[in-house]
Amino acid sequence: MDFFVCSRFFTSFILVENRDIYIVKIILACMHDKLVKVLRQLSIVCRASFVLSSGEKSEFYVDVKKAYGHHGALTLISDELYKTIDENTTCIAAAGYGGLSPASVISSKYGLNLSLVRDRPKKHGLCKLIDGYLPEKTDRVAIIDDVFTTGGSLGKIIKALEPTGAEILGCSVVVKRGGGQSNAPLSYLITLEELL
Repeated sequence: MDFFVCSRFFTSFILVENRDIYIVKIILACMHDKLVKVLRQLSIVCRASFVLSSGEKSEFYVDVKKAYGHHGALTLISDELYKTIDENTTCIAAAGYGGLSPASVISSKYGLNLSLVRDRPKKHGLCKLIDGYLPEKTDRVAIIDDVFTTGGSLGKIIKALEPTGAEILGCSVVVKRGGGQSNAPLSYLITLEELL
């Protein structure tokens, strides 16, 4: 069995009246540290010249999808993302390789409907923009993605979901690398700086 020693355990000791709150804080800090450690071990930050989906140029690329190929990492990421979504969520939505893997795990493990959003409608078959579950007006949706830079990818998903009338509760991403804007509340597991 692999035991993980939390580096924050001894430095985050705060006396609180409620012992349960203290224990939860320790667990959350440990899981955060474990996620950072796992992603660093998998070397998900690539250094070279890249053009990002936003069109911006960058000297590094955050390849969270590399972690999805490792069962333990995908499970850890998905469980941690689930903790960031609103408890009233009825549907998970995602697009592209960056969001679909953890969104599928979350949907399956926690019994939430799954909406698979395309970048553009298919030009053949049913010509749909949203596959899987089509949210209804009564649905409350959480959007999942891998990396947040400018907010453009999340904005496209939100725009695709607007005609359904469903309420977008928020967006959850694995890594926040930029300071872009989100049209819904944004949660993230770690920042780029924590991986460097």
